Amino acid sequence: MNNQDNGSAKNNAQFVLSYELLALLRWLVDQHEETLKNIVGHALSAGLHEELQKIERTEDATYLHEIQHSITDFLTTLEALLIEQVSERIRQRAQYTDLAPALEKIDSTICDQAIVDVSIEEATSKLEMNPKANPKELLFKELLRRWKPADSKMKN
Repeated sequence: MNNQDNGSAKNNAQFVLSYELLALLRWLVDQHEETLKNIVGHALSAGLHEELQKIERTEDATYLHEIQHSITDFLTTLEALLIEQVSERIRQRAQYTDLAPALEKIDSTICDQAIVDVSIEEATSKLEMNPKANPKELLFKELLRRWKPADSKMKN
């Protein structure tokens, strides 16, 4: 192993792909292969071709390292967009089922967004089965079922 390999091994951090992101990537390839082909073609026309030629001609380790990290940036951005869109859909569904007023009462410093989103989904499903139920009560029950206080001072 040479020195360059030792340095990269020390800086090598793991990157974990969520199942949701993997499912999105598979779905994009399965459902939008032609769109992806068009995006690649556009990228080549808009300067990617020159960028690829530059990579073939360079031995600049910093430049190559930056290029390798771009995949992490891409996947991180893609996952953030997926999370944002899923959350937006959940909120739209909540408004449709009259949960919006109850959402305004949730303190986001105490309850994280993932718990809120799952609780909204569950409450919405229960409301669809029982439209006469109280939306606010269902949501708060779901929140309480999932909420795990992080601070021991809050357990009083």
